[in-house]
Amino acid sequence: MPESESSEKAKETFRRLIESSAADPRNSSLSKNEFDLYDEEERRARLAGLLQDISERKKFAQWIFWMVVGWLVVILGIIIAEGLRLLDIPQAVTIALIGSTTVNVTAFFVIVTKYLFPGK
Repeated sequence: MPESESSEKAKETFRRLIESSAADPRNSSLSKNEFDLYDEEERRARLAGLLQDISERKKFAQWIFWMVVGWLVVILGIIIAEGLRLLDIPQAVTIALIGSTTVNVTAFFVIVTKYLFPGK
């Protein structure tokens, strides 16, 4: 094989190697290691995010539960006070209070629960 032919063949092989590495950076070993490190770091970040979500969901679920319980205890106290004639509230107001509180507490509980525990 003449020298110019082998030189041309070497240049062509080198050009193809450069083009394949440029087209897909994962072809080089250094880039593959970098991509593997980035993938591993991404998995760690997602896991940390999931663990934080679980922790926050537990905290907020407990807080929401006690807020709803407190809300209902206050309404129950108002109804009991009215029944014992400690408060003088018209019957229409009492019915509106019971109805609106029931709807508000239920809607609040459902909306927050769906936000905290989304379906997969």
